[in-house]
Amino acid sequence: MSPHDLVRSTPLRLAMAFTLLIVLITGGMFAFVYEAMTSARIAQLRAVFADEAAKAAASNDDRLRRALALRLTRDFRRLNFVALYDSSGRLVFGNLDRKPDIPVDGRTHYLPEFRATDDGEPEPTLLVAHARPDGEVVVLGRNVAEVGILRDVLGRALSFAILPVAAAALAAGFFFARRAAARVDEIERAITEIMRGDLRARLPTGSGIDEFDGVIASVNRMLDEIERLLGQLAAVGDNIAHDLRTPVVNVRAILEGVLAEAPKGYGLRQPIQSALRQLDRSMTTIAALLRVSAIERERRDSAFSDMDFAAVCAELHEFFLPLAEAKGVSLRLAADHPVIRRGDSALMREAVANLLDNALKFTPRGGAVQVSVTDGAGLARIDVSDNGRGVPAEESRDIFRRFVRAKNGADLPGVGLGLNIVETIARLHGMNLAVADNAPGARFTLTEKQATEPKEA
Repeated sequence: MSPHDLVRSTPLRLAMAFTLLIVLITGGMFAFVYEAMTSARIAQLRAVFADEAAKAAASNDDRLRRALALRLTRDFRRLNFVALYDSSGRLVFGNLDRKPDIPVDGRTHYLPEFRATDDGEPEPTLLVAHARPDGEVVVLGRNVAEVGILRDVLGRALSFAILPVAAAALAAGFFFARRAAARVDEIERAITEIMRGDLRARLPTGSGIDEFDGVIASVNRMLDEIERLLGQLAAVGDNIAHDLRTPVVNVRAILEGVLAEAPKGYGLRQPIQSALRQLDRSMTTIAALLRVSAIERERRDSAFSDMDFAAVCAELHEFFLPLAEAKGVSLRLAADHPVIRRGDSALMREAVANLLDNALKFTPRGGAVQVSVTDGAGLARIDVSDNGRGVPAEESRDIFRRFVRAKNGADLPGVGLGLNIVETIARLHGMNLAVADNAPGARFTLTEKQATEPKEA
């Protein structure tokens, strides 16, 4: 599986979604903790300031001044604000240059941008103002910028915590995506083998502890049953063909004996000869059926080895050349370089021979037949073309079925099984068989379904 396909795979997408969910949940928890802590802290400060302001307002002058001075003395970080204003609003004591613009109600008020001095920086502050019996006003306050510091600390902690978790989640997602992708590739390869006709192939199973393995086991059981049923069906056909062959042979022998002993003027000689031709055709059909069955039963790679398509076609060109010359047909070969592939050379020779035999049969005297071998983009291809009768477009799909013959070739000998044999051999070799108009004539093409790395001869 390519990196692009891996990125688009479901396991990796789920891992990315899970990572995003972790980030959102952690961020939400951070926001909740931050709000809870700051709210609790500010509520605590509000209560403390309101209580202290009430006590300060009730204290006498000396005790109040000592308490305010002590607060300023202990305020090393300069977070506290204290002030005492007379009834006219003039500062009597404290570190506030001006009286804050807050109600004198003994309640704590939050000012997000309060300046303690004229040249000071605006900072978030809690302030409370409480009136004394003599008209003076006590103001207590505290800088709460520490809440923002707490937020920054929590943010950094979140960043350091979430990054390793997100990286670990993505790494785990990538790992499981690779495992899932490798398993899908194995299943696709097994399915390809089955589609090529190897019903003995089965989908690979894993540990057997998840639902996916359960589905695979069910599919494999289904394939077992399909193979068994097809085997029974093929056995029925083979048994019928075998059972028919014996009586046909016996009948033919009897008719030959009668024909040999019959006098020259015997009136049934011609019907007997016609019957013998029909029996020969039946024997050819039975032999072809048994051959197709044998090819389909044969294990796909049982006899596979490195073979050269060009050498196979060259051998067949030399074999059919005398027949073509006797018929007055030009037979040409176009195979410039070796095309090495894994396959059964005997079966491939039979497939190309069937195509050449058909081409010569349907090509009239003076015509031309060509067999060519190419290897473009890693796809081996064999073409057998002629300028004979051709194949009607509406019949181009049906001619590969058993006992189906083109209507324009009904006057020529044949049983309609040759192309079916070729198609069966092509499927076993992972190739497609197709027919196209050669204008005039037909062009039959064997092409690999998947590109193969070319091999040196």
